Amino acid sequence: MSHGALDITVVGHGAATYPPEQCTLSLTVRTDGRTAESASEPAQQLVRELTRLVEPLYSSDGGPIDRWSVDQVRHSRNRPFNHDGEQLPYVYQAEASVEVQFSQLDLVDAFVYASSALEGVSIDHFDWDLTESSRISHTLAVRELAVQDAVAKAEAYASSLGRTSVHAVAIADPGLLPGTAEHGGPDASPRMFAAKSAPAGFALKPENITIVASVHARFTAT
Repeated sequence: MSHGALDITVVGHGAATYPPEQCTLSLTVRTDGRTAESASEPAQQLVRELTRLVEPLYSSDGGPIDRWSVDQVRHSRNRPFNHDGEQLPYVYQAEASVEVQFSQLDLVDAFVYASSALEGVSIDHFDWDLTESSRISHTLAVRELAVQDAVAKAEAYASSLGRTSVHAVAIADPGLLPGTAEHGGPDASPRMFAAKSAPAGFALKPENITIVASVHARFTAT
């Protein structure tokens, strides 16, 4: 008994996990005082201290720190209230953000230890990531896994219906294949570990990077 061609539409998924290759450390310098000057000078001094920590490690070609930036010290003021609701004199704040990217992860812990020992410096978060070239190549590999998964699913469906031959007729990113709804998210973004402050001796645990991909595919089975 012959069978006509059968359309099979599937979603293929791929995923793989890789160790991070770089870490971007975000820090905040924050000081206050009764005058703008008494708040600003300690902040400027902390920025200089952080600069002295970074510069011996900085090299745009090979690291261990291959990129870093510091914005200008920002100033603000507010008048707090005491427990009786009375407004107190102005308190002045000075704040600056510093971002440091490490390409050698074994040195991140020592830098965190040294920078968090500076009173007025807080560690905001660690952003673990792959290099751009690695992310591109790994994403291609994961997309190939998604295609292989789609083929395996189609072959399994066809086999269960007594069909012996499967041919792909269309393949697309989720939501782009006519007649299918979008399903599955985009490639995973870098994993981020957040902490309000990193005390001395803070134990760093690099976050692995998981890349995921989905693909919609249509086959004919005979």
